[in-house]
Amino acid sequence: MWNDGVSRELSAFFEDLQETGEIAVKAVQDQVDEEAEKLFTDLERTVPRGKTQGLAKSLTKTQVTTKREWYGHSVEFAGEDKKGMPYQKIANILNSGTSKISGTRFVTKAVRRLKGMDVRINERFEKNMAERLDK
Repeated sequence: MWNDGVSRELSAFFEDLQETGEIAVKAVQDQVDEEAEKLFTDLERTVPRGKTQGLAKSLTKTQVTTKREWYGHSVEFAGEDKKGMPYQKIANILNSGTSKISGTRFVTKAVRRLKGMDVRINERFEKNMAERLDK
């Protein structure tokens, strides 16, 4: 039957398509993990340090799991200082500055390094696809 050959070809096509999708998702997840870790490390290295080191100690990185079908990380300054001021607000003030304090731009610089992540994701995907074809 002619239909049998068409069915096999179509089945093979759909299997390749599914595998390509899995490779794409894995490439995005791996690159997002890497970029989140770089962001965390950059912030950890450049955060202004005071006497208590409270701001530096409040830096956290957690994987976001609250949204279904969504993948990412949250990098933030969690908690409050002794006076009840949120550490994230302190970080924002130190980053942008005030009329009395010049901003350090430590957050802005770290976030700016994420620019071009889409290109890096695509490169990772192409590399993973090339590895698949070599097998």
